[in-house]
Amino acid sequence: MRSAAPPNSTTTVHVVERMIPGGIETLVLDMVHELPGRHIILSLGGTVDELIAGWPVLERERGHFEALNRSPGLSLKVIPEVRARLLAHKADTVYLHHIGPLLYGGIAGRLARVKTIVHVEHDAWHYDEGRRWPLARSLFALVRPRRVAVSTDIAERMKARDPAAAITVIPPGIDMRRYLPTDKVAARKRLGLSSDLLLIGTTGRLVPVKGQSVLLEAFALLRRNSRRLDGRDVGLVIIGDGPERRALEATARDLGVAHVTHFLGLRADVPDILPALDVFCLPSFNEGLPRSLLEAQAAGVPVVSSDVGGCKHAVCPMTGRLVPPNDPVALAHALAEILSGPDCTPNTRAFVEDRYSLATTLAAFARVVQPENLKCSMPS
Repeated sequence: MRSAAPPNSTTTVHVVERMIPGGIETLVLDMVHELPGRHIILSLGGTVDELIAGWPVLERERGHFEALNRSPGLSLKVIPEVRARLLAHKADTVYLHHIGPLLYGGIAGRLARVKTIVHVEHDAWHYDEGRRWPLARSLFALVRPRRVAVSTDIAERMKARDPAAAITVIPPGIDMRRYLPTDKVAARKRLGLSSDLLLIGTTGRLVPVKGQSVLLEAFALLRRNSRRLDGRDVGLVIIGDGPERRALEATARDLGVAHVTHFLGLRADVPDILPALDVFCLPSFNEGLPRSLLEAQAAGVPVVSSDVGGCKHAVCPMTGRLVPPNDPVALAHALAEILSGPDCTPNTRAFVEDRYSLATTLAAFARVVQPENLKCSMPS
């Protein structure tokens, strides 16, 4: 746990929809641990004990982690609850991660007269759903936050809807000290898997938009045509949990790959698992700029990803592959190419180190909240 902040330091509150394992939440933890001042995490959904039980790494945040247990659906009574928390903490800055926090935390922040409000957009595809964009447009006008996007693609999509918007692009940064290309044999042993196996892996919430069912189809195709892999057996590990787990397990059984597909559930030791992989796969239908691709490459693992959102910026062009979404044949072919190719650990890791430094990301966020930085802009 971080040490106590000096008496005269600033207080920052990070408002998230629900503090569960994911790219948004990991960025919040990095900011809490590395940026100066006092930091509070406020989760709109869940209770503190429930969220810690689901993600044990949050135990060390207990002293500065709060949750409102908001019910599903629109609940305007949450706004005064958030306002009261902001006033109690004497918040100087509020970060709003996504549209729910923009609604509840943004209005509450203005009512509490918080000095600096920052909205961070992690993807833009959800604005195509129903009335989300009209709501967001009204909130941006009312709250007037400083606006950040995690990729140029997201910023461009936002600018297409709101040409006058000033948006700063700050890609997610990776702590290279945590993600290391350690010994593959030892990593496999911890999982109880053979070092002779060719191993594909993925991480993420088990929800339809993440496309794990397409990965299972591609995996089954790949195993049927293992001649390209010199007859070596291939396995799959799926790290994460969610409402689709039972359906995915059933799909694995139907495809005849259940015996070589390992559902590991939520894991706090992902940095230790990644070196066990020969290739990492992200088969999503929509994404922002996914940290999971960067974390895998920082661990020296080449990646295959759907070509959606900002994924093309997160894949090393020398060692990775991009494929159309929802195309198991193309995905199987790309995975086979990587698995039958040479080791590319140095290039893969260097790609992340050169472009996605955590220090650079944190410095950019620090500049956004500087008093003189009243106008943010999108890089050309």
